[in-house]
Amino acid sequence: MLLRRINLLNYKNYGTVSVAFDHKFNLINGLNGSGKTNLMDSIYYLCLCKSYFTRSDNNVVKHDSPYFRIDGFFDVSGKETQITCKFTGAKKEFFKDNVQYDRLADHIGLIPVVMIAPDDIAIINSGSEERRRFVDTAIAQLNPEYLSRLIHYNKVLQQRNAVLKHYVNTGNLDNTLVEVFDKQLAGDGDYIYNERKLYLDRFADVFSAHYRKISGDNESCSIVYVSQLHDDNLMALLKTSLRDDLAAGRTTMGIHKDDLKLLVKGYPVRDTGSQGQIKSFLIAMKIAQCKLMEQLQQKKSIMLLDDVFEKLDKERLAVLFEIFAEPSFEQIFITDADEKRGWDFCNAQFGEFGHFRVSDNNIE
Repeated sequence: MLLRRINLLNYKNYGTVSVAFDHKFNLINGLNGSGKTNLMDSIYYLCLCKSYFTRSDNNVVKHDSPYFRIDGFFDVSGKETQITCKFTGAKKEFFKDNVQYDRLADHIGLIPVVMIAPDDIAIINSGSEERRRFVDTAIAQLNPEYLSRLIHYNKVLQQRNAVLKHYVNTGNLDNTLVEVFDKQLAGDGDYIYNERKLYLDRFADVFSAHYRKISGDNESCSIVYVSQLHDDNLMALLKTSLRDDLAAGRTTMGIHKDDLKLLVKGYPVRDTGSQGQIKSFLIAMKIAQCKLMEQLQQKKSIMLLDDVFEKLDKERLAVLFEIFAEPSFEQIFITDADEKRGWDFCNAQFGEFGHFRVSDNNIE
């Protein structure tokens, strides 16, 4: 899955720009705020139908522009494949070779992608939603049914919560409607739980091996899946928790409460980890995601590394780039504000790589 060329129109700070990529390794230099990260985000957007950094597509459109468009030309199994995104206010459309997808979800997984960015610290420090998003993004690129069920689960969850909130406000409860929602949630929830458990069981060993390799330490590390469904199926949980749900006005049991415990030496890395441990932990998680994509789908991922030089010391960087030189990674994009540092390091590690400079909303 090689990206050969990308054309941007009104994407974030870019007006009209076209960039061709001829190498596996690509270094993108430019001052902070010049648009390096926006270029990376546009690649991510083409692969996963959304920005890595914002949930609102309106925040992606260039200021004072009514729309944006991205065209990517990929080498997919030796065949050039054009992926196009068009966004005009409230409407977003994706096309493969000029044929529109019926659903955006049908595109997810065609071109696997993984991003490493400074904002990833939220996976460690923020609430459980960030950790679920990491797991969901990884599995969705492997399993189209998982994504469809997750979308449906979240829709039904909102509907059930609306009924519960109505009860809190009025004292009236439609028991028949609650039972219908329970059946739908249970079917999707049990499936999602089983897929998460299966994935994270496979993930654990791959992650821990790469964490130790990057950190240069044999200290123990683990990712533990936390779920209410460990104890019972979702239908049983929904029935036993109904009284609590009515009091709270929301659904208190389900896969939307799942979380991950991220541990080093048996302690939460958020509380006890050094900066080096936290950085190594996050990067090992992303590498494990790529490795499992290759193992389970025989697909290689595009890796986007935003400001990775600011994350790691030279020793860890050297190990990291040795890993990225492995065949598991189809194409690597790296940003750095310090051109000499990025050039010297990439030249020493790769010898041959693509080099681009971003300035004045242009890419050369």
